[in-house]
Amino acid sequence: MSTNVLTNQIESKMGVMFILLFVAFLVGFLFVVIKNFNSDALAMDSNQTEIRTISSTERELIAQWLKDNNITLPEGQGYRYIERQYPDKPWLKD
Repeated sequence: MSTNVLTNQIESKMGVMFILLFVAFLVGFLFVVIKNFNSDALAMDSNQTEIRTISSTERELIAQWLKDNNITLPEGQGYRYIERQYPDKPWLKD
């Protein structure tokens, strides 16, 4: 049985090419995954910094302050509106 040397060289070169293409694909995929992970992490960080809840004590203080100063809220507005209008939080100073 005779073996063709040329066939062995071609098969090994094609095998190397397939392996290199597969490695290049995996490296590219890894970079895409890392980029998406970083952008998702940035989005999650920006969303978490904007979330702030108003405690029930602060809600009561705001309600009492509004009542004492005869301030009415516009239709459809809530405590966030009051915080934007009065950033110095005068209800905490009384």
